[in-house]
Amino acid sequence: MNWNSLRVRETPLSTSWQADEIVVTRGDEWVEQLHADEIERVTLVHCAAGESPSEVCAAIFDLPDRVVLLDAASGITGRILFERQSYWSQRNCIYWVSERSVAWPDGPSDSRWWPSRHRPRHLRLTPAAAAALFDRSDLSGPHTWEQRKQYRIERRRLFPGRDFGTASPQLGAAS
Repeated sequence: MNWNSLRVRETPLSTSWQADEIVVTRGDEWVEQLHADEIERVTLVHCAAGESPSEVCAAIFDLPDRVVLLDAASGITGRILFERQSYWSQRNCIYWVSERSVAWPDGPSDSRWWPSRHRPRHLRLTPAAAAALFDRSDLSGPHTWEQRKQYRIERRRLFPGRDFGTASPQLGAAS
């Protein structure tokens, strides 16, 4: 067996909320620091329908001077976005986009599975370069997690838009 052929895996990214900042680390090493008040928009890139936190595969944070992309494996969707829903609901800055329509930049990847091969784990971009990611996509939002859940319920109703709990003047009204 050739020991040189074994790849050394990179320490995974981790995110945490400290005071008013999102801190990104790799092991003990500081990687990125995002001041929450400076975040102008958060774009959640989702696979499937994007109806639950487990379907979010990346988060893109727009700040005044840069754009930061973080893969969901960093814990960004659970620890930062989902657990702090009330904060993000007040900010009204969460947008959604399907992974299929994002033009991921080319770069190295350690994954053999083709969808994640093109998605970087962490990336700093200029605002212009970040806009190029969404050239052929339709962003939706701003939507909170609760609004997404309500849209999902509405889409799955047998008769969307109809509330059966109230009496309608046209239906069932005595003449």
